[in-house]
Amino acid sequence: MINLIVACGKNRVIGNRGRLPWSIQEDWDYFMKTTQNGTMIMGRTCYQEFAPHSKNRDVIALTRDPHFQYPLAKTANSLKEAISLASRNTIWICGGEALYQEAFPIASRLYLTLIDGDFVGDVHFPAWEEIFTEVISHKNVKLPEFALQFLILEKTNNL
Repeated sequence: MINLIVACGKNRVIGNRGRLPWSIQEDWDYFMKTTQNGTMIMGRTCYQEFAPHSKNRDVIALTRDPHFQYPLAKTANSLKEAISLASRNTIWICGGEALYQEAFPIASRLYLTLIDGDFVGDVHFPAWEEIFTEVISHKNVKLPEFALQFLILEKTNNL
């Protein structure tokens, strides 16, 4: 199964200058727990931020440079190649923006954390509302600084 996992603000921001624009422990814990038994596929910028956490994880990072190798991840030059390299049945597409957009047609589920805040950023999550329309799970968490919605969504035609 191919899943997308992402957290975004109300304004769809998911990144700023190669980093997450927030530090929310509940979101990070959810991401790490949810993806722990699957293969994670991510773009170069996402991998650069995630690299310190990739030990003991099955990670495939994308690059356009056919000779480049990541130290703690398998390397692929396309989403199709990354999927073929995946060693586990559950695949997690972890970003960035272009990779999410490319994976929309082949992903079954979207694990979406909505953060009730607007953030400054240069990377945005593409519109998902008309693609992932069925709510499988919904959990609200109120923190001192933000409210979070943890959603699991499917495409209606997956039924």
